[in-house]
Amino acid sequence: MNKALSQTITVYLCEDTIDGIFSAIYRAWENGTSHTDVRVECNASCRLFEEYVRSTTDIVLAQKVRQSIINKLSDEVYSYVYQAALSCESDKASSIYRFLQKAFRTGPNILNYLQDCDVMRVFELSRFVGREAHKYLGFVRFEELENGILAGCINPRSNVVPILAEHFADRLHNENWLILDTTRELAAVHTAGKGYILHLGITEAALKTLSLSPEENDFKQLWNRFFDTIAIKERVNPELQRTMMPLRYRTYMGLSSH
Repeated sequence: MNKALSQTITVYLCEDTIDGIFSAIYRAWENGTSHTDVRVECNASCRLFEEYVRSTTDIVLAQKVRQSIINKLSDEVYSYVYQAALSCESDKASSIYRFLQKAFRTGPNILNYLQDCDVMRVFELSRFVGREAHKYLGFVRFEELENGILAGCINPRSNVVPILAEHFADRLHNENWLILDTTRELAAVHTAGKGYILHLGITEAALKTLSLSPEENDFKQLWNRFFDTIAIKERVNPELQRTMMPLRYRTYMGLSSH
């Protein structure tokens, strides 16, 4: 019995945000890295010889972890960890925790240890998020609402809204816009000439209560007419179309059904 108890792992369950993950990492580290783990609460499953502690998000603790990564390791290491935390994979919090344990022992050169499974896993998570965000930079489509706001909806696997928001805050600095992740009900809302904030709980249904501007409706009709007109029936290649424009990206692009 004593041997079993000595092998018990304390798992800190956190919300699926980077601040939530960092808060849990701080508490787990404080308790001792040899017998603790961190997992996103909605993805966690009960296992033998584990006890579970719910870790509430604490901005102060999260900031301490963030600053430690940047100051003691590097901005580049933080960038990989940040993007990995936006992944949809269930093991991301635990992978980041193990990665950081090794990183603080090794230093900034941890990024060169690709033969290590935890380092490689964080690289994989970060790379997947980065690739998906890059695709949405080209695939996201804004529609002008009747109130003049530019609205775009997406349904990504990863939480790419924060990455897209940084990009469009620079490109569309003088516009009022929002990008809504319909899966997570998370929206980046940007005020012209200022910045953006992230809002949870905004639904696609709520967004649809706002009508499109007359000009937007005209543009949609013109676009679909153009799409139909240039299509050559004999040269339609659905397989190539799906390669260049996967079906999962088309939901909110207003494309015809060719």
